[in-house]
Formats: sequence, C-alpha cells, structure tokens
Amino acid sequence: MDVLLRVEKLNKRFPQVWADRDVTFDVRRGEIHCLLGENGAGKTTLAECLYGTYRPDSGTIVLRDEVLDLGSPRDAIRAGIGMVHQHFVLAPPLSVLENIIVGTELPFLLDLRKAETRLRALCDDYGLHLDLRATIQHLSVGERQWVEILKALYVGVDLLILDEPTAVLTPMETDKLFAIIQRMKTEGLAVIFITHKLDEGTALSDRVTIL
Repeated sequence: MDVLLRVEKLNKRFPQVWADRDVTFDVRRGEIHCLLGENGAGKTTLAECLYGTYRPDSGTIVLRDEVLDLGSPRDAIRAGIGMVHQHFVLAPPLSVLENIIVGTELPFLLDLRKAETRLRALCDDYGLHLDLRATIQHLSVGERQWVEILKALYVGVDLLILDEPTAVLTPMETDKLFAIIQRMKTEGLAVIFITHKLDEGTALSDRVTIL
C-alpha cells in the first residue's frame, strides 16, 4: 500500500504545555489508521495541525511526497485533507444542502440542482438517509455527523480525519459509522480515526499509533 501521508518529528507546544512531541507516523492509501491515547495526549492538537488550524512548531507533514505548509483549513481541504470535528461546525438555520455547498464553490458557479444530484448519489453510495432540504437544527446528532462526512466527501478529500466520532453516537449509530468508514476504505480513502477507546481502535483500524 502506498504511503499517502507522512508526519515526521512534529512538535506543538502551548505556553507551559507540550501538546505533541516528536510525533512520527504514516498513513497509507485505503487505510484506517487509529490515533489512540488518553484525554490530553495531544490527539486533537495533532489533527488540527494536519488540518491547518494550528501550525506545528517544528516537524514535517508530507502528503503525496510533497511537504505541506498549511496556513488554514482551506489549505488542507485544497490539498485533499478533510476533518470531522468532535464539535460539529455547522450552521443550524441552514439546510443540509446549504451547509455542504457554502464555501465550496464560487457563488456565480453554484448549481444547486447539480449539487443536490451529486449529494443524493453520495448518500446512496454510503447508505445515508438524509433530507437534503431539512435544516440542521431539526436533525439528530447522528444525522449532523453524516452531514459533516458528506461535506468532506463532496469536496473529494483523499484523507479524512475523524476526531472522537463515536463520542455522541448511540450504539446503532456507531455501527452505521463503522460501516461508512469501511466503505470509504474500499473506495480508496484513507481515514485517521481518533479515539481513547482501545476496543474501537483495535477492532476498526488497520494500524494504531499510540500517543
């Protein structure tokens, strides 16, 4: 399996606290890779460095053999990296469709009908049952997570980071999420699955990096 992402000796420090120190690992194409660690181990900080929210103090992030210099999440998305945060980044008054396409295309190029057709196809492919016209505020927590995942799939990422994705899900929703992640793997996507639960990390993932 080809290596898609390499992280080499990444360091991130906040005042008086080391969040991540000399973190080195790689992620292969079509792999589910678990970042496992206790709360406070630096998992989310590492993910935010990969997503462009934070700049590492030192170290290297290499994607497809090219060194990345990420100044923002927009840079990460353009490079092919998406992230579903533990606390969702959605606009409750807007519809599912609006939340997904806002910011992904230039306003004068927006084609709502085309976007909706594409999203319905993605829902069918991944077995997601979502009303694209429903507003976010009327969705369950699990459905809101599907929206976040759809946002990443819509822009065509190669690597998707899921930060503690089961924390707010019911057991049935967790099973559904795992099925979706396995489908991503068959489609060739790489997934970084962040958790503090040992059973989840070992059951779902191909490899585990412990922080």
